[in-house]
Amino acid sequence: MFDFFKRNDWPTKPLEEIRKRARLLVIDDENFIYKDLFTRDGYVIDKWDDVEDLPKLEENYYDVILLDVQGVGKQLSAEQGLGILQHIRKTTPAQIVIAFSNADYSLRYQDFFKLADATLSKGADYVEFKRTVDQLLLQRFSLGFYVAKVSFVIGGAVDDPERLEKETRKAILRKKPGNLKKYLADKVFDPKTLDLAVGIIEIAIKVASVWKS
Repeated sequence: MFDFFKRNDWPTKPLEEIRKRARLLVIDDENFIYKDLFTRDGYVIDKWDDVEDLPKLEENYYDVILLDVQGVGKQLSAEQGLGILQHIRKTTPAQIVIAFSNADYSLRYQDFFKLADATLSKGADYVEFKRTVDQLLLQRFSLGFYVAKVSFVIGGAVDDPERLEKETRKAILRKKPGNLKKYLADKVFDPKTLDLAVGIIEIAIKVASVWKS
């Protein structure tokens, strides 16, 4: 059985294969009219009318989440969708989220859309939804995506960004997140930030295991 970790390399898979293995989630209190079309085209997609299982959102269970800004998460946050997205960013920064809404792009919602990996209007057609999801799935299953996420989380704590990228890649490909933690131990003094960086490595290893099955 092929094991990319032994080759110290990150293989690529065609988008058709990624679609079959990826899990999508729509969180919207209204009907999502494209669910049947996504299913027809080979995607695995769940639909929640509200936030039904917060731990799943915290654990990177889904590959791409389409999150409405209004009408969801009311019991969990006064900010509704924005509050849920803020929570996701703080607990699992590698989670990919598409923000979509019927609301206009007024200043009231700018923070929501800035936090998202992509934004869509509910009035967008299926082709635009599909294209956006496909682009983000390709990111989700790329090594560079996780390397960039670690660099973003660490921020300016490391004065050698090239070394950080190298150590992050090694930690992922060798399945040793503890190695990155050891490298960052005397550079990042906030334990939460350190845990987030290591958590991204663990997610990358988990996602990559899709090629081992």
